[in-house]
Amino acid sequence: MTVKRFVQLFICYFVSITIAMLVTKLFSITNIWLAIILVAVIGYVVLIIPLTILTLSKQKK
Repeated sequence: MTVKRFVQLFICYFVSITIAMLVTKLFSITNIWLAIILVAVIGYVVLIIPLTILTLSKQKK
């Protein structure tokens, strides 16, 4: 893996966690387990979309 790929992965990871945290704050979730589950699921979904796009675009080259 190249440095560019690690930077892309970090940016995708950061954006996914940020979006997941914003969603939990938006709905004012106070239950810690529900918040953990939502952050994990939303973060995963937001993370796999750009990574899948990056992988598919790399294969087309």
